[in-house]
Amino acid sequence: MVNNTRKYILAGLMTALVLCLTFFIKVPVPYTSGYIHLGDSMIYLSVMILGPAYGAFAAGIGSMLADLLGGYAQYAIPTLIIKSLMALCMGLILKSTGRRGTIASVVISILVWASFCAGAIINLQLSISTHGKGKILESVLDPGADAETAAGMENKLDNLTLYLVLGVAAAILILSVSAWLISRKNGSEAFSMKAVIGMTAAGMCMVMGYFIVESFIYGPIPATFSIPPNLIQFFAGILAAGLLAPAIKKASLHKS
Repeated sequence: MVNNTRKYILAGLMTALVLCLTFFIKVPVPYTSGYIHLGDSMIYLSVMILGPAYGAFAAGIGSMLADLLGGYAQYAIPTLIIKSLMALCMGLILKSTGRRGTIASVVISILVWASFCAGAIINLQLSISTHGKGKILESVLDPGADAETAAGMENKLDNLTLYLVLGVAAAILILSVSAWLISRKNGSEAFSMKAVIGMTAAGMCMVMGYFIVESFIYGPIPATFSIPPNLIQFFAGILAAGLLAPAIKKASLHKS
């Protein structure tokens, strides 16, 4: 009973922390009326502390409340689903045992991520060849945008494929190095290499999930423009979680 009470209290605390870092620290993304934030770092830490089930509760409820309170109600239900899946995905990887399970997680994550980015690149190139850059830019620019803003957006369009390729390369690098290190190390610490793999897989889930949702709401081209900001959120969340993870170990909160 004492352990359950402690877990309920920690679940409430982590839900509040997910809400606070999502709600108070955010940068708007103009193409899809969304925003990027540091709340994902608390989602990763929630899974380390609470495991997949309670971590999914803290991730989903905390993030959904941030959308509702912040005026992004159109994202509330998708956020509840995506953030819960992020926590479950990471939690399952953390619970996997043995080198074989870890390597399988890495390979599957790389294949899924590479396939997603390849599909986004192909879709972007087909849209440009079919409709032209002018139509593409019209779909992401505000009606009253000036020439300087339009020129900046065209530059981003030209470099978007590069950003996606770099995103694939960064994910592969993180996962490959993690797989190599975890094969040489037990990985029992709070911020183990297995945790890095789990966070990376969860971040991929977030980027792909919001791309699918935003494709239905705003169209695939604005959704594609939201991928680079979501990649920034993805890596910033991992970095912030890494900086805070030692405090979890010191406070003996890490789930063994």
